[in-house]
Amino acid sequence: MVYVRCPEHFLFRYVLGIRRPPTKAQKHGFALHETFAYHFEQKKLDRKGVKARDAKDFFAGIFQSALEDYEIEMEQSRALLTKEYLAKERKSSIPNLLLTGARGIDVYYKELEPKIKPDLVETAFNFPAGKGLEMVGRIDLSDTSHVIHEMKTTRRTPSWQDINNDPQISIYQEAFLRLKGKPVRGISKDYIVFSKQDSRIVRFQVQRPAHNYATVLRAAHAILEAVKHNVFYCLHPAESWICSKEWCGYYKLHQELKKKGLAKFMLQYSRS
Repeated sequence: MVYVRCPEHFLFRYVLGIRRPPTKAQKHGFALHETFAYHFEQKKLDRKGVKARDAKDFFAGIFQSALEDYEIEMEQSRALLTKEYLAKERKSSIPNLLLTGARGIDVYYKELEPKIKPDLVETAFNFPAGKGLEMVGRIDLSDTSHVIHEMKTTRRTPSWQDINNDPQISIYQEAFLRLKGKPVRGISKDYIVFSKQDSRIVRFQVQRPAHNYATVLRAAHAILEAVKHNVFYCLHPAESWICSKEWCGYYKLHQELKKKGLAKFMLQYSRS
Protein backbone atom coordinates (compact mmCIF):
# COMPACT_ATOMS: atom_id res chain seq x y z
CA MET A 1 0.00 0.00 0.00
CA VAL A 2 2.96 2.33 0.44
CA TYR A 3 3.75 1.81 -3.26
CA VAL A 4 0.11 2.42 -4.22
CA ARG A 5 0.00 5.68 -2.26
CA CYS A 6 3.39 6.91 -3.48
CA PRO A 7 6.03 4.79 -5.24
CA GLU A 8 8.75 7.26 -4.30
CA HIS A 9 7.93 6.70 -0.62
CA PHE A 10 8.46 2.98 -1.25
CA LEU A 11 11.84 3.78 -2.82
CA PHE A 12 12.95 5.92 0.12
CA ARG A 13 11.68 3.59 2.85
CA TYR A 14 12.05 0.04 1.56
CA VAL A 15 14.73 0.20 -1.13
CA LEU A 16 17.08 2.78 0.40
CA GLY A 17 16.10 2.17 4.02
CA ILE A 18 15.49 5.83 4.90
CA ARG A 19 13.07 5.82 7.82
CA ARG A 20 10.03 8.03 7.54
CA PRO A 21 10.22 10.95 9.99
CA PRO A 22 7.86 10.49 12.94
CA THR A 23 4.85 12.48 14.06
CA LYS A 24 3.36 12.86 17.51
CA ALA A 25 0.05 11.64 16.11
CA GLN A 26 1.67 8.36 15.01
CA LYS A 27 3.11 7.83 18.49
CA HIS A 28 -0.31 8.61 19.96
CA GLY A 29 -1.97 5.97 17.76
CA PHE A 30 0.75 3.46 18.61
CA ALA A 31 0.22 4.01 22.35
CA LEU A 32 -3.53 3.46 22.04
CA HIS A 33 -2.95 0.33 19.96
CA GLU A 34 -0.59 -1.08 22.60
CA THR A 35 -3.07 -0.24 25.34
CA PHE A 36 -5.93 -2.17 23.76
CA ALA A 37 -3.64 -5.10 22.93
CA TYR A 38 -2.61 -5.24 26.60
CA HIS A 39 -6.25 -5.11 27.71
CA PHE A 40 -7.45 -7.86 25.40
CA GLU A 41 -4.52 -10.12 26.27
CA GLN A 42 -5.63 -9.81 29.90
CA LYS A 43 -9.29 -10.25 29.02
CA LYS A 44 -8.47 -13.44 27.13
CA LEU A 45 -6.89 -14.80 30.33
CA ASP A 46 -9.39 -13.66 32.96
CA ARG A 47 -12.46 -12.54 30.93
CA LYS A 48 -12.24 -9.12 32.58
CA GLY A 49 -9.15 -7.37 31.29
CA VAL A 50 -7.92 -4.00 32.48
CA LYS A 51 -10.25 -1.40 33.95
CA ALA A 52 -10.62 1.85 32.00
CA ARG A 53 -8.74 3.97 34.55
CA ASP A 54 -5.82 1.52 34.52
CA ALA A 55 -5.89 1.44 30.73
CA LYS A 56 -5.55 5.24 30.71
CA ASP A 57 -2.54 5.05 33.03
CA PHE A 58 -1.00 2.38 30.82
CA PHE A 59 -1.63 4.53 27.73
CA ALA A 60 0.04 7.56 29.34
CA GLY A 61 3.13 5.51 30.17
CA ILE A 62 3.43 4.00 26.69
CA PHE A 63 2.87 7.40 25.08
CA GLN A 64 5.59 8.98 27.21
CA SER A 65 8.04 6.23 26.23
CA ALA A 66 7.06 6.63 22.56
CA LEU A 67 7.67 10.38 22.79
CA GLU A 68 11.23 9.71 23.96
CA ASP A 69 11.73 7.65 20.80
CA TYR A 70 10.09 10.47 18.86
CA GLU A 71 12.69 12.99 20.01
CA ILE A 72 15.55 10.70 18.94
CA GLU A 73 13.95 9.94 15.57
CA MET A 74 13.23 13.63 14.92
CA GLU A 75 16.88 14.50 15.56
CA GLN A 76 18.00 11.75 13.18
CA SER A 77 15.56 13.00 10.50
CA ARG A 78 16.08 16.73 10.94
CA ALA A 79 18.08 17.18 7.73
CA LEU A 80 15.13 15.82 5.73
CA LEU A 81 12.47 18.06 7.25
CA THR A 82 11.02 21.32 6.02
CA LYS A 83 10.32 24.22 8.36
CA GLU A 84 6.61 23.71 7.61
CA TYR A 85 6.75 20.09 8.83
CA LEU A 86 8.60 21.13 11.99
CA ALA A 87 6.11 23.95 12.65
CA LYS A 88 3.21 21.52 12.31
CA GLU A 89 4.81 19.17 14.83
CA ARG A 90 5.48 22.00 17.31
CA LYS A 91 1.77 22.90 17.20
CA SER A 92 0.79 19.34 18.11
CA SER A 93 0.06 19.59 21.83
CA ILE A 94 1.08 16.66 24.04
CA PRO A 95 -1.47 17.54 26.79
CA ASN A 96 -4.22 17.59 24.16
CA LEU A 97 -3.08 14.23 22.79
CA LEU A 98 -3.15 12.75 26.30
CA LEU A 99 -6.65 14.13 26.79
CA THR A 100 -7.97 12.80 23.48
CA GLY A 101 -6.37 9.42 24.19
CA ALA A 102 -8.17 9.20 27.53
CA ARG A 103 -11.46 10.20 25.90
CA GLY A 104 -10.90 7.60 23.20
CA ILE A 105 -10.39 4.88 25.81
CA ASP A 106 -13.57 5.94 27.62
CA VAL A 107 -15.74 5.81 24.51
CA TYR A 108 -14.21 2.51 23.35
CA TYR A 109 -14.85 0.89 26.73
CA LYS A 110 -18.41 2.19 26.75
CA GLU A 111 -19.45 1.28 23.20
CA LEU A 112 -17.29 -1.59 21.92
CA GLU A 113 -15.23 -3.33 24.58
CA PRO A 114 -18.16 -5.16 26.28
CA LYS A 115 -19.19 -6.69 22.94
CA ILE A 116 -15.80 -8.30 22.18
CA LYS A 117 -14.71 -11.69 23.54
CA PRO A 118 -11.09 -11.95 22.33
CA ASP A 119 -9.63 -14.95 20.55
CA LEU A 120 -6.56 -13.98 18.50
CA VAL A 121 -4.63 -11.04 19.96
CA GLU A 122 -1.62 -9.57 18.14
CA THR A 123 -1.16 -12.82 16.23
CA ALA A 124 1.57 -12.86 13.59
CA PHE A 125 1.20 -14.59 10.23
CA ASN A 126 3.72 -15.47 7.53
CA PHE A 127 2.95 -17.59 4.48
CA PRO A 128 4.28 -17.96 0.93
CA ALA A 129 2.43 -16.15 -1.84
CA GLY A 130 4.29 -17.39 -4.94
CA LYS A 131 7.12 -15.97 -7.08
CA GLY A 132 9.31 -15.29 -4.07
CA LEU A 133 6.66 -13.24 -2.27
CA GLU A 134 5.71 -13.76 1.36
CA MET A 135 2.64 -12.38 3.09
CA VAL A 136 3.79 -11.15 6.48
CA GLY A 137 1.65 -9.32 8.98
CA ARG A 138 -0.31 -9.41 12.18
CA ILE A 139 -3.98 -9.78 13.06
CA ASP A 140 -4.60 -7.26 15.84
CA LEU A 141 -7.68 -8.89 17.28
CA SER A 142 -10.37 -11.42 16.49
CA ASP A 143 -13.29 -12.49 18.65
CA THR A 144 -14.73 -15.88 19.46
CA SER A 145 -17.41 -15.41 16.79
CA HIS A 146 -14.62 -15.35 14.15
CA VAL A 147 -14.81 -11.63 13.36
CA ILE A 148 -11.54 -9.72 12.94
CA HIS A 149 -11.40 -6.29 14.59
CA GLU A 150 -8.95 -3.67 13.38
CA MET A 151 -8.79 -0.58 15.55
CA LYS A 152 -7.68 2.74 14.05
CA THR A 153 -7.60 6.34 15.24
CA THR A 154 -8.39 9.31 13.04
CA ARG A 155 -9.57 12.90 13.09
CA ARG A 156 -11.78 12.50 10.03
CA THR A 157 -14.37 9.83 9.46
CA PRO A 158 -13.13 7.59 6.62
CA SER A 159 -15.40 6.77 3.71
CA TRP A 160 -17.06 3.43 3.18
CA GLN A 161 -15.55 3.24 -0.31
CA ASP A 162 -12.01 3.47 1.11
CA ILE A 163 -12.75 0.71 3.60
CA ASN A 164 -14.39 -1.62 1.10
CA ASN A 165 -11.48 -1.29 -1.34
CA ASP A 166 -8.79 -1.90 1.27
CA PRO A 167 -6.73 -4.92 0.07
CA GLN A 168 -5.71 -5.70 3.66
CA ILE A 169 -9.19 -7.15 4.20
CA SER A 170 -8.52 -9.90 1.66
CA ILE A 171 -5.11 -10.63 3.17
CA TYR A 172 -6.61 -10.84 6.67
CA GLN A 173 -9.23 -13.28 5.42
CA GLU A 174 -6.57 -15.55 3.92
CA ALA A 175 -4.36 -15.28 7.00
CA PHE A 176 -7.24 -16.12 9.34
CA LEU A 177 -8.09 -19.19 7.27
CA ARG A 178 -4.49 -20.40 7.50
CA LEU A 179 -4.23 -19.68 11.23
CA LYS A 180 -7.57 -21.10 12.33
CA GLY A 181 -8.42 -23.55 9.56
CA LYS A 182 -11.84 -21.96 9.10
CA PRO A 183 -13.13 -18.89 7.24
CA VAL A 184 -13.56 -15.55 8.95
CA ARG A 185 -17.17 -14.41 9.35
CA GLY A 186 -16.35 -10.76 8.75
CA ILE A 187 -14.00 -7.88 9.44
CA SER A 188 -14.88 -4.89 11.58
CA LYS A 189 -12.89 -1.70 11.05
CA ASP A 190 -13.33 0.07 14.39
CA TYR A 191 -12.35 3.75 14.27
CA ILE A 192 -11.98 6.07 17.23
CA VAL A 193 -12.72 9.44 15.64
CA PHE A 194 -11.30 12.38 17.59
CA SER A 195 -12.73 15.88 17.37
CA LYS A 196 -12.09 19.03 19.41
CA GLN A 197 -15.17 18.41 21.51
CA ASP A 198 -15.42 14.66 21.94
CA SER A 199 -14.52 11.20 20.66
CA ARG A 200 -16.85 8.74 18.96
CA ILE A 201 -16.77 5.24 17.52
CA VAL A 202 -17.39 4.61 13.83
CA ARG A 203 -17.55 0.99 12.64
CA PHE A 204 -17.36 -0.40 9.13
CA GLN A 205 -18.26 -4.08 8.94
CA VAL A 206 -17.27 -6.05 5.85
CA GLN A 207 -18.20 -9.64 5.01
CA ARG A 208 -16.82 -9.79 1.48
CA PRO A 209 -14.10 -7.43 0.26
CA ALA A 210 -14.37 -5.65 -3.07
CA HIS A 211 -11.18 -7.40 -4.23
CA ASN A 212 -10.58 -11.08 -3.57
CA TYR A 213 -7.24 -12.49 -2.47
CA ALA A 214 -6.24 -13.60 -5.98
CA THR A 215 -6.73 -10.05 -7.28
CA VAL A 216 -4.66 -8.57 -4.44
CA LEU A 217 -1.95 -11.15 -5.07
CA ARG A 218 -1.71 -10.21 -8.75
CA ALA A 219 -1.37 -6.55 -7.78
CA ALA A 220 1.37 -7.38 -5.26
CA HIS A 221 3.33 -9.33 -7.87
CA ALA A 222 2.94 -6.46 -10.35
CA ILE A 223 4.30 -4.01 -7.75
CA LEU A 224 7.30 -6.24 -7.07
CA GLU A 225 7.99 -6.44 -10.78
CA ALA A 226 7.85 -2.65 -11.05
CA VAL A 227 10.27 -2.30 -8.11
CA LYS A 228 12.72 -4.70 -9.80
CA HIS A 229 12.74 -2.40 -12.83
CA ASN A 230 13.15 0.81 -10.78
CA VAL A 231 9.70 2.16 -11.60
CA PHE A 232 9.12 4.91 -9.03
CA TYR A 233 7.01 7.94 -9.90
CA CYS A 234 5.17 10.30 -7.56
CA LEU A 235 1.98 11.14 -9.41
CA HIS A 236 0.22 13.30 -6.83
CA PRO A 237 -0.73 16.82 -7.98
CA ALA A 238 1.40 19.61 -6.56
CA GLU A 239 -1.42 20.80 -4.29
CA SER A 240 -2.00 17.37 -2.74
CA TRP A 241 -1.67 17.38 1.07
CA ILE A 242 0.14 14.03 0.86
CA CYS A 243 3.08 15.70 -0.88
CA SER A 244 2.91 19.07 0.89
CA LYS A 245 5.77 20.64 2.80
CA GLU A 246 3.67 20.44 5.95
CA TRP A 247 2.77 16.74 5.85
CA CYS A 248 5.34 14.90 3.77
CA GLY A 249 8.39 13.86 5.78
CA TYR A 250 10.15 12.99 2.52
CA TYR A 251 9.45 16.34 0.82
CA LYS A 252 13.11 17.33 0.41
CA LEU A 253 13.98 13.89 -0.97
CA HIS A 254 11.21 14.17 -3.56
CA GLN A 255 12.66 17.47 -4.75
CA GLU A 256 16.21 16.12 -4.80
CA LEU A 257 15.14 13.08 -6.81
CA LYS A 258 13.42 15.29 -9.39
CA LYS A 259 16.50 17.51 -9.67
CA LYS A 260 19.17 14.79 -9.93
CA GLY A 261 17.25 12.03 -11.69
CA LEU A 262 16.91 8.47 -10.46
CA ALA A 263 20.36 7.21 -11.50
CA LYS A 264 22.37 9.91 -9.67
CA PHE A 265 20.00 9.86 -6.70
CA MET A 266 20.32 6.09 -6.30
CA LEU A 267 24.10 6.26 -6.62
CA GLN A 268 24.36 8.82 -3.82
CA TYR A 269 21.94 7.23 -1.35
CA SER A 270 22.93 3.62 -2.02
CA ARG A 271 26.42 4.56 -0.80
CA SER A 272 25.25 6.47 2.29
